[in-house]
Amino acid sequence: MKNNKQTEQALLPEVEEMERAVILSLLVQSDAMADLSGRIEERMFFHAGCRLAYQAIRALYDRQADVDMLTIEQEMRLLNPEVSELQGGLTFFSDGLTSVRRADHIRTYAAHVLRAWGLRTLHSHLRQRTLECCRPETDILSLFAAVHADVEQLETFFTPPGQASLAGSMAKEVLETIFEEQRRQAAGELLQIPTGIKNLTRVWGGLYRGELQVLAGRPSMGKTAISLHMALSAARQGNKVGLFSFEMIPRQLISRLLSCLSGIHPDKLRFQRLTQAERETLCQAQEELEKLPIYIDYCSGATIGEVRARCRQLHRLHHLDLVMIDYLNLFPVASGENPLKNTMDLALGDITRQIKGMVMELDVAGVLVAQLNRQCEMCTDHTPVMSDLRNSGEIEQIADSVVFIYRPEFYREFYDKQTKEDMRGVGQLFIAKNRNGSTGEVRFRYNSSLTQIRDY
Repeated sequence: MKNNKQTEQALLPEVEEMERAVILSLLVQSDAMADLSGRIEERMFFHAGCRLAYQAIRALYDRQADVDMLTIEQEMRLLNPEVSELQGGLTFFSDGLTSVRRADHIRTYAAHVLRAWGLRTLHSHLRQRTLECCRPETDILSLFAAVHADVEQLETFFTPPGQASLAGSMAKEVLETIFEEQRRQAAGELLQIPTGIKNLTRVWGGLYRGELQVLAGRPSMGKTAISLHMALSAARQGNKVGLFSFEMIPRQLISRLLSCLSGIHPDKLRFQRLTQAERETLCQAQEELEKLPIYIDYCSGATIGEVRARCRQLHRLHHLDLVMIDYLNLFPVASGENPLKNTMDLALGDITRQIKGMVMELDVAGVLVAQLNRQCEMCTDHTPVMSDLRNSGEIEQIADSVVFIYRPEFYREFYDKQTKEDMRGVGQLFIAKNRNGSTGEVRFRYNSSLTQIRDY
């Protein structure tokens, strides 16, 4: 009988390697704790050391304390000195420190841990109920009820929680919210984040929290110029902006922002001589920029998991209102990073989906810059359409709004084909999709260096 129990215990899935992988992922990137969505608890770890380490990391994360090997071991000693001493702190991880260098796959590791815990727990319950079946006094209906209760309790960990509510019960609350928002708007309060372009804000209503706007265009259309203009406009209204750039290093972005604020051509900042008056103007621009809550993070080579972690950390520190990512097509999508993706288009669609999830989770407004493919260059009419957006089906479905930037002057189209209006220095924003509002065309004006955007 004893041998049978030992055999059963040996067959139970312990997945110690996956448990270690979860801890190592949190060790290299503690923000990945948010990816676990509260589904993993310390009792689900079979290995005592992993169980205590997870409890320690979670305690540090909840306190927003620094997470490293020293702080984890100190917390382990405070939580359970006996187990900590028996395990030797984190020494049992020493042989696996090089096996997990990123937290990109922590959900996969956690799924194995959860599954193994579920099977162990179910096995324990069933064995207990098997013993009850052998007792003459057992009431069969009570036993059925106990088995159902065991299974239902476990199912809650494997079934995503539903959020269904009766529509009628929510109507009063929604209507009260609408009335309150209109009252605040009538009082002159800005509820949404302004775009910096009046006509665009009029059509869009501004940038809404929890929504993702895709700003797309061909190279040299002004994608970065428009996004920086939006960032400055939002920051001037007191909104905290996180700007994550894959294309420009911080010095280049700062130079562009200083050009936007001062009106001085960027070439002057790069290689041409500045006059004394221009120096003074730039110093004034620097003083203004110093007061604006714009946080810049250069992300070249960063994966979507790393960008999400950086954004969460920045949000915890500064409570962001707007997140801007420039731009989608520069995310690494090699097969090693996305083993489940067959093409770059599918990978970009998956990245867009994860960014939308992050925007909703943090309750911030999101602007994602994207580049159009070359298809529009080959057409007689260069005006962009939805099919010009890479993997348009995926991105169009995920984004709340899609806006195309177009400068007719770039294609030597100097006059409007219908009105014959002069289009030199005039840009167009085509709102191709707006889930919660109108679509159409909005115009803006720009200077020759594309560093200053003005209302049309």
